[in-house]
Amino acid sequence: MTEQILNQILDKLDEMNTRIGGLESGQAELQQITSAIRDRQEETDAKLEALSMDVHQLHGVVVAIKEEIAELNKGQQRQDRILEALAVRSLEQETDIRHLKAN
Repeated sequence: MTEQILNQILDKLDEMNTRIGGLESGQAELQQITSAIRDRQEETDAKLEALSMDVHQLHGVVVAIKEEIAELNKGQQRQDRILEALAVRSLEQETDIRHLKAN
């Protein structure tokens, strides 16, 4: 009977070894998956950082363009005022010329 009990114990130990081996291989697979996820996350972080830098650079360019447009608009407004003044002066001179011709 003791031999039968020893055989049962050995069978249970073999079964436990098989289960432990399965658990170890599953754990190794999970470690590989975790490592792959971590690597992908690092790649994603690097890409996000690059995109962030690109966005900041583009923001700087847009701000510079806006400033240039504002400066051009100021210059255009100044030119428009000068043209208006010249148009008024021209009309005044034409009126004076007509008045002189009429006399």
